[in-house]
Amino acid sequence: MQFLKQGQRSFMGSLVLELQRDALNPEISVLVLLRKALVVARKLNIQEFQQWVEKELNGYPERLYLPQYRFMFGDLKALNPYRGWIPVRVPSQIHELISKQPVHQPISEIETLVETLKDKNSSLIIMPPALEELLREYDHIPFEMQIHIDRSQAKGVLEAVRDVVLSWSLKLEEDGILGEEMTFSQEEKQIAAKNDYSSVILINITQSQMQNSSSESQSSSESFSNDLREANVANFANKVSGNARQQANQHIHLSESRRTLAEAAEEFQQLLNQFEQTNPTATESEKVAYVNDETTPSFKRRVAGALQASGETAIDEFILENKYLKVVKSAIKGWLQPGG
Repeated sequence: MQFLKQGQRSFMGSLVLELQRDALNPEISVLVLLRKALVVARKLNIQEFQQWVEKELNGYPERLYLPQYRFMFGDLKALNPYRGWIPVRVPSQIHELISKQPVHQPISEIETLVETLKDKNSSLIIMPPALEELLREYDHIPFEMQIHIDRSQAKGVLEAVRDVVLSWSLKLEEDGILGEEMTFSQEEKQIAAKNDYSSVILINITQSQMQNSSSESQSSSESFSNDLREANVANFANKVSGNARQQANQHIHLSESRRTLAEAAEEFQQLLNQFEQTNPTATESEKVAYVNDETTPSFKRRVAGALQASGETAIDEFILENKYLKVVKSAIKGWLQPGG
């Protein structure tokens, strides 16, 4: 058996090195990793890191600035009964407000969410009712709407936290702080007291970004308090209503056209469905003629104008049944012609 010489240190029981190993081991949960990091921070009296760990363990208060990694980005989609989830096109300003979702939850809830989505091989789907109602006012979309967030976004939060713990433990080692078993020497505690670890744990980054962005625009998504628990949805909706509605009046110039196309699509499908019930063997040309006969000149002008504003393919997303799409497009093609 070999004995340590005087002045030598054993790394076998180093709590800091153990923290590094755990951070590198994907089998160790982030929850367990944070608990061990909390032990180290408390024993070394590194308060800024302790506070960060506690927020990750317990969740961030809704009005507290969030680290940048605690935002997830999603896509706004509508449920077409025949085509499934389809993207909803909105102006970039509105999309930014909607798609960037703050995550205030404790790390344990995020880990559970990641595992649940892994088993289902699906995305996280959220939509505060107040927000959906507000969106309907803008675009009059007749379908159910949801924000789809890929599982990788939630996993990215976990990996960011793991990286912070790893970086911090490496910095401790660089400063000569290793610990032995579950204790640290007085010298190591003094070294820790002289060092500032806030740059490692990214605590101040988001706050400075928030102060800069809030002076430029109150519509920045970081200023909203909605999260995955749908907390303060009314507050979020009011802010969207106050800021985004003004933008919408300037930028969503196609919403009236889209509403016209949605209404027209519903009427087309009703007409063709009725016609098929009495004429099940009707040809495509007969169906086109029927649509032309049963629609008024003003209706045709409104649809043609909406397509000219939105693009000829815009009608595609509103026709629920593919078998009618070709008939409708053939009929509308004639309406777009001069004198049609």
